[in-house]
Amino acid sequence: MIMETSVKSNRFPELDFIRATAVVAVIIIHVTSITLTKMPADRFTFNASVILNQLSRFCVPAFLFVSGVLAFQSYKRNSYLQVIKGKIRDLIVPYLVWTSLGLVLFLSFSSNYKGIIMIYLTGNGPFYQLYYIPLLFQMFVFLPWIIKLAGSKKMVISILLINILMYVGYQTLLVGTLLSKDLVGSASTILQSTFVIWMSYFCMGVYATQNYSKLLEFIKSKPIAVVIAIYVLSAIALITDAFISFGYAKQMEIMGYFRITVLIYSFATMALLVKLGMTYKLKPITSLYRNSFGIYLIHVAVIKVIFMVSSIFFSNLLFIMLSTLLTLIVSYWCVELIKRTRISSLLLGKNNNSKKHVPVESLTSRVES
Repeated sequence: MIMETSVKSNRFPELDFIRATAVVAVIIIHVTSITLTKMPADRFTFNASVILNQLSRFCVPAFLFVSGVLAFQSYKRNSYLQVIKGKIRDLIVPYLVWTSLGLVLFLSFSSNYKGIIMIYLTGNGPFYQLYYIPLLFQMFVFLPWIIKLAGSKKMVISILLINILMYVGYQTLLVGTLLSKDLVGSASTILQSTFVIWMSYFCMGVYATQNYSKLLEFIKSKPIAVVIAIYVLSAIALITDAFISFGYAKQMEIMGYFRITVLIYSFATMALLVKLGMTYKLKPITSLYRNSFGIYLIHVAVIKVIFMVSSIFFSNLLFIMLSTLLTLIVSYWCVELIKRTRISSLLLGKNNNSKKHVPVESLTSRVES
């Protein structure tokens, strides 16, 4: 009865743990990435940063999965044109504003116009996390076709297998050092902004929505010990894969998202978080997921400012934890302040343009408007 109500009311409280935890994981990835790429870290700090970085890799797959869940509901209630207009208003407008701010504040003006055009197209600029916005928008552009594909279990499995083959091919090229570092960097930039290589997560979300009650019943029927065990095993496989692959290739891209172990770990993590979400209802979790879109937009700017103040905040495990917490708190309250301004619609989307205290929708709940 509870599960059926969730679907009919377009409310998915079981996914709140996923949304809130994912936005924290995004911050962890970007904080530890600075330690791994810009700091002369000692062995312990380096290894700890790799582990934290890898355990947070479920975040973007989770955002895409939940977006797929909500996208199906949005498409049922609105026309295709209404959905696209809503995404332009609530995704593309803030994206263009934050990309422009990043270019003005953090990019040297030696970049040529072609490079700037690519930044706007891919989101890989000074605020490098913004690549997710054009990626997600692509999913909505092709939403009617994705929904048709997700209506067939065979097609969903086929898309999953295609993505797995892509990951195997990409990782093989990296481990075999068959590509130069410059070419690897360019390829990673293009791939992470292209919907095809991420398709399985979003498509699985759309498919899950059509079988939502059965999915929750399946997770509910499994003992928490079993779900935790699967999570732990997938996490061990993920971390082991990262260390072994990096040992061969010595390239940070090898520890990115496009790996089979990340895919398995992401679904195992989401299952655990849904299980927890069905059991616990915590106010901080609600606050985090409601502000997650704004936190996602703002947090890299906060990290950059912290790094400019002092690189010591990324020098060891204690400071990494402190930087993560500081970034989360500052980003959260920046969102709260922005919501009270006249420019909230430009920075956070039109739905947040209110003088009253209206909660910011989460990154994934943008698909509901």
